[in-house]
Amino acid sequence: MTNLERQAASYIEKNNLLMPTDRILVACSGGVDSIVLLHYLNELKKTANFDIAAVHVNHMLRGQAADGDRQFVERFCAEHAIQIFAANIEIPAIHAEEKGNLQDVCRRERYKYFMEIMIEEGFNKVAVAHHADDQIESILMALVRGSHEQGVLGMPAQRDFYGQQLIRPFLSVTRQDIMDYLTNYQLDYREDASNKKDSYTRNRLRHHVVPLLREENSKIAVAFQRFSEKERMEEVVLEDLTKAVFNELIVVESDNMMTLSIIPFQKQPLALQRRVILLLLKYLYKDTIIAQSYTLWTAILQLTTTIDGHKELSLPDGGVAQRQYDVLYVYRRRPLLKEVEQHVLAMDRWYLLPNGQRYGIFHDMTTQTYSDEAKFYALSHPKLKHPLTRRSKNDGDRMQLAGMGNYKKVSRIFIDAKVPLQDRIEWPLIVDSNDEIIALPGLRVSSLCTQVHSSSKGAIMIVDVQI
Repeated sequence: MTNLERQAASYIEKNNLLMPTDRILVACSGGVDSIVLLHYLNELKKTANFDIAAVHVNHMLRGQAADGDRQFVERFCAEHAIQIFAANIEIPAIHAEEKGNLQDVCRRERYKYFMEIMIEEGFNKVAVAHHADDQIESILMALVRGSHEQGVLGMPAQRDFYGQQLIRPFLSVTRQDIMDYLTNYQLDYREDASNKKDSYTRNRLRHHVVPLLREENSKIAVAFQRFSEKERMEEVVLEDLTKAVFNELIVVESDNMMTLSIIPFQKQPLALQRRVILLLLKYLYKDTIIAQSYTLWTAILQLTTTIDGHKELSLPDGGVAQRQYDVLYVYRRRPLLKEVEQHVLAMDRWYLLPNGQRYGIFHDMTTQTYSDEAKFYALSHPKLKHPLTRRSKNDGDRMQLAGMGNYKKVSRIFIDAKVPLQDRIEWPLIVDSNDEIIALPGLRVSSLCTQVHSSSKGAIMIVDVQI
């Protein structure tokens, strides 16, 4: 028995990767890793009650060489009585239309095909040939690129795959173990010429960095695998804590907006604050590069260090984060703010305020239903000139408040009440026919308004919560 067979069998059992009734689709490019995986699982199934088939995708990027890969895999499967599903996918045409990262397009289209076969043919798992050296390279790539989230954890032994499972039976075996197995069973394989080029980051790490690490520690693959497993176990705990804080402090107001309560957020450990912001970004962006941007999440975190005044940060794709005192508003798309439409106030009807309250002017109080929190203001002062109009705030607006001899700037009233910037634009001012400001309903009223009881007669302004 080869070292690969011993290591793989132990790893499969430890992680419960294979069950007796499994139907496994084995991804096979024709390269050494996938050929060995396909051969190993085909041999293993002779003593275990599971079924396998191979799946191959020709990305049509390497002309005759790629065609040769498909023919080789089909021939290998025929020789070993393995069922195979294969497809040619026009990756060049898809990439030309979409642009973006070529490797990402290849992976997406390849996995899409895998999923289709699994659904059509009843497979419940897809097996890929990532091994211990791939794990080293993946973790190093994540660190080099600054991906301080899932990437640095390395690849898991199994993960969800469109409602089924993707498994990696070889994560505990090295590239040398695979070559020894290949020699032992006298297997042939296809070599992708691009694997020898230093034009890719992974190849440069493979050819130059990993050998140096192995000189320092001959069991470097084991060290990285243990690191990955430990980090993943701790990640489960931290992820649960993060979701609990997220659900407690963040409210998803709509598909476009989320709000964060800053004061309780500041009491959380900095590590949890960072994770909550990263989780928030995942809700906003499907692009993991954006969602894990160090510059972006640190800038958002900086907004939450104070509750004084307001400040905003532009986000990718037209989004914006706005701190309004003790609340952080995060928008997927910058909201379109509408000024209050200026018109004469209709009698005996309710209008809504940006903070969720309502207001209206009524003659007949007996027809209205209101809460115990409702406030009533008489509009019968002799200096008050009807009809009343509502409009938006203008620069320089001032209002003489009840009990004050001097006028106060409307902008200062908004600031004192900590009204968010977007609400200030949409908040109505009630003015008389001389454009004298009578009220900012829900905030302050002028000296021309008198607070009264609900039983008072004449024109009454009511400010109330929504019922």
